[in-house]
Amino acid sequence: MNGRRSALLALLAAGALALSACASSPSTDGAAEDDTASQSTEDTGTDDSGTEDDGGDASGGSGSGSATVTVDGETWEYPSYLCVTGYANTGSDVYSFSSTSFTTVDGLGVQLLVDVRDDSGQDRVSGDGVVYEITVFDTDAPEDPSIDVSATGTEGVTITESTVQVDGTFTDLGGESHSIQVDATCN
Repeated sequence: MNGRRSALLALLAAGALALSACASSPSTDGAAEDDTASQSTEDTGTDDSGTEDDGGDASGGSGSGSATVTVDGETWEYPSYLCVTGYANTGSDVYSFSSTSFTTVDGLGVQLLVDVRDDSGQDRVSGDGVVYEITVFDTDAPEDPSIDVSATGTEGVTITESTVQVDGTFTDLGGESHSIQVDATCN
């Protein structure tokens, strides 16, 4: 899991650079899509059919929005929240929504990732076959983290044009269940 986290951090840093470079004119060529989530800027649609503007506008690249996250009774406040909808905007052919945020707790960085995996090719953020991935982890002490939860589920997440709501029980790779709530605004 630490290898995945390191890869995600590197990809998020690269994604931030790419997003800032194309924030005024999102890419439409669809080239160079990969199978990992990347940092994002705005959620633009939730239709299961994939017919809404899932291509998204890359506005709000300054990190507008905010999030409150509670995992197993412990709460973190995030002063900014970045999110995007659509395979073209996530840079992935399986992640139809990707979001991230960082905060500092007791001098340590804590990152939040909420991603939606849709292997159907329809750019959906809900429906049968969609998997929600919620990750909260200590970025400064991966060898002895204060928090390290990477959990998935198929229910309990609602994504609209400007909000992400999570309220449910999600299971990590070790089979342990976690109560997770997220109240986030994308812009």
